[in-house]
Amino acid sequence: MPVNKREDRPLTQMMVGVQRRTMLWGNSMLLAEIHIEPGGEVPLHDHPYEQIGYCIEGTFDFDIGEETHHIEAGGSWVVPSNVPHRAVATSKCFLVEVWSPARDDYKN
Repeated sequence: MPVNKREDRPLTQMMVGVQRRTMLWGNSMLLAEIHIEPGGEVPLHDHPYEQIGYCIEGTFDFDIGEETHHIEAGGSWVVPSNVPHRAVATSKCFLVEVWSPARDDYKN
């Protein structure tokens, strides 16, 4: 699957107010859209994957480790592997994120 179209990829409900559209994956990374409704929350969690993201639209508060960041459109971030993190949308958000290595649980 080296090339695809957005309309060919399904939206997956991750939790209330949070959806994911996995776009592509290779041997060592995976790319996905994340859609979060206002007030939607990705609860505190950690994982072995390094995570990098970019906010295309919206605002959210993002706890990474011991720090809280207010992310706005045009902002980007990195979450090192095994660092606890949590996000709460303060408006409707459209994000693009990459995980390395590729997450098997996001391949759909």
